[in-house]
Amino acid sequence: MARGPLIWMGESKERKILEVCDEHMKRIVKTVASMNEAVQAFCDLDVKKMDKGFNEAFKNEREADVLKRNILEELSKGIFHPINRDEIIRLTMTADEIAANAKAAARKLKYIEARKLPADLKKTMRIYSAAVLDTAIKTHETFISLEKDPKTAIALSHEVEKMEEKIDDLRAEELTPGLLKWYRKIKDIGQSLLMKEITENMESIADLCEDVSDIIRSIAISYS
Repeated sequence: MARGPLIWMGESKERKILEVCDEHMKRIVKTVASMNEAVQAFCDLDVKKMDKGFNEAFKNEREADVLKRNILEELSKGIFHPINRDEIIRLTMTADEIAANAKAAARKLKYIEARKLPADLKKTMRIYSAAVLDTAIKTHETFISLEKDPKTAIALSHEVEKMEEKIDDLRAEELTPGLLKWYRKIKDIGQSLLMKEITENMESIADLCEDVSDIIRSIAISYS
């Protein structure tokens, strides 16, 4: 006899915590969107808009952090089955790292001399950042689908995995060669290290999105 897509979502307290998890995910996506705004402005040499993107990323990451603490506080009250609690904690902590990396990338852009970047590298940065944002959005869609239809959540998790693989390919085939060429040209260790860290932060976002989608898929398979 069917008992609903996810049995452990049946109680009102559990539904409430999942609503907070959804708000947490929304703030995380907003943080990545703000990072992308900063990257696009950086490529446009628009310092004012880039600073606005970072400030928004900082604000959204802070709000996500507050929601994370609220989730963990509620879970500490012992109203959940231990397995359910562990799943939510793992999901929340992994997702929270997405926002942390987005904020870090946006902050470091402030110290890069954008005028020194060639047009082709800026173009690749734009595409890379936009792809990372799309992956974060798809990850949130996967979470939303978890309660409504676990099968859809599983299918969407596979899409996130494919998106992450495309980001890996873009980094290996276009971004890294472009960066190496730029490093050799400018011969500035500080600028080179910062750009390396920025792109690694962005890569981490995509990797963490895949990790979150894997957790969601595991939950969907276990409880469907």
